[in-house]
Amino acid sequence: MAFIDELVEGGGNFIFKQTDGGASLSPASDRDADLASFQNLVRRVRANAGDGYAIHLEHVCADRPGQLVDLMVLRIG
Repeated sequence: MAFIDELVEGGGNFIFKQTDGGASLSPASDRDADLASFQNLVRRVRANAGDGYAIHLEHVCADRPGQLVDLMVLRIG
């Protein structure tokens, strides 16, 4: 199973929204714990890039220190 298929199935502490030719990933909420947990997913998405998708955009949260990513946009295919 490709990593992108795991993302589509969900099961994590994140929101996956599929669009035409892509998808977005974001934390389950704006709570600090969910944002921190999302960073683990960000690392996994980066490590598996090319396995059915490419990273189009990583948005860094502007109101928290530490360069935390709060949105990823992927191109699927």
